[in-house]
Amino acid sequence: MNLFKCCAMTFALFACTHLGQAMAASSLVVKLYPHDELADTSNDQLRKDYVQPWLDEMRKVTNHSIEVIFQRNIAGVTDIPYQQIAPTETLATFRHAVPASYSEMSVLLTKNDFGKDDGSSRAVAGLASPTWPYAIASLVTYTALAHELGHLMKATHEAAELRFNPWVCETYVYPERMPLRSNCYRYSDENRTRIARHLDFVLNQ
Repeated sequence: MNLFKCCAMTFALFACTHLGQAMAASSLVVKLYPHDELADTSNDQLRKDYVQPWLDEMRKVTNHSIEVIFQRNIAGVTDIPYQQIAPTETLATFRHAVPASYSEMSVLLTKNDFGKDDGSSRAVAGLASPTWPYAIASLVTYTALAHELGHLMKATHEAAELRFNPWVCETYVYPERMPLRSNCYRYSDENRTRIARHLDFVLNQ
């Protein structure tokens, strides 16, 4: 084998190895932890009703692949007594019980809302950590999961908006949910940009 062929094969092997590492690093993993009270709701049903609309939207936001994994029946995690403690305490308990990284987000799913936080007059349907990739989301609304995932990817209330489809609808992360308005099942253009920028930053390291 001459020197040129040897160098070419070495370069090809090097390139393939690093391409594989780059592709692996560019995937976002979302781990969902259905609370034990959701034992009668299958993963397929949760995916159809709450996950798939969000995935459809994310395909328009980013080219990074997204893997959704369901984790069930984990003591100390899927049995957190969330209705007996404050929402912030539920989030803190969950955060300390499961591993995560910025390329791997973790969300506790519950059947009911999380009650009221101190100083709040409304029940909390979801809560996301401002600094860590952890969130809690209730299934009382079809958009709470996408709302909290949006926060974990730097989407903000301020950048959310009302749109028309043709009725008035709320984009994901809109701060005040009103039953008279429908769901847009998408992020606002500004939040799409924020999410795409965030994923490029954390997944291309």
